[in-house]
Formats: sequence, structure tokens, C-alpha cells
Amino acid sequence: MDKETLRDTVKSQVLAYFPHTQGIYLFGSHGTTEEWADSDIDIALLLSHDEAKRVGHLVLSDLRLRLSMALGRDVDLLNARLVSTVFQKAIIFGELIYCADRYAVEEFEMLTLSYYQKLNEERAGIVEAFLQSGRAYAV
Repeated sequence: MDKETLRDTVKSQVLAYFPHTQGIYLFGSHGTTEEWADSDIDIALLLSHDEAKRVGHLVLSDLRLRLSMALGRDVDLLNARLVSTVFQKAIIFGELIYCADRYAVEEFEMLTLSYYQKLNEERAGIVEAFLQSGRAYAV
């Protein structure tokens, strides 16, 4: 499936389930030079705060199964507001394929970068100790 068809399929399937989606991201190895023959497709949805809480995690959702069938690949479907800061950073460095609310998307991306920077500051000593010792559990 070509990239444009993939994007269109993802957008139409997602919007059928969540018509008020603020943004849709493709991220991960699919479509990059790091893609394997059996790479899954990583998709993250940016939903409003209330809707994100209401729907929870999307890993076992009907939408994930429907996307897998439509795309002919395994799909990892994430609720962008409910994953870790490290995951959120990976998401925003992917490709934004749909944006219905520019303000919400920009706020999410700005906050993610801010939280990621803070996380790196907080763990700087741990990372430095690991790099010096080469041992993760002795840190």
C-alpha cells in the first residue's frame, strides 16, 4: 500500500470512530529505512482531554482491529495523552497526518518537549553513572 493510501485509510477509519480527533500521528519504523518486512504500523491519536480519559487505552479496541484488517499489517494504536513522556516524544517526532485542532496539537507537542527536557534533567546523573560504569543495575 502506498503512503498516501495508508494515510487516507488511517484518517477515514479513525474519524469514523472518533470524529472529534484533534490529531493523528504515524510514528515508529514503518515507512522508514528501519522498517522490516513484518514491521507493525504505529498510530497515535490526540483526543481531547475528556475523550482521552473516557476511551482509555486503545490497544485492545475495535478500531485497532479494524485498522489492522484495512492496512494488512499489525497496528499499535495509542492514546497519545495516556502514554509516557518518552512515548509522547517518539510520537511527535513521527508524522502528523491529520490535524483538526492546530492549537491542541501545538500545545501537546510543546508540553511533550518541555516534559521530556525536564525528564532528561532529572535523570542526567543516572545516565552519566551508567555511561561511566557500563552497568545499569549498579547505578
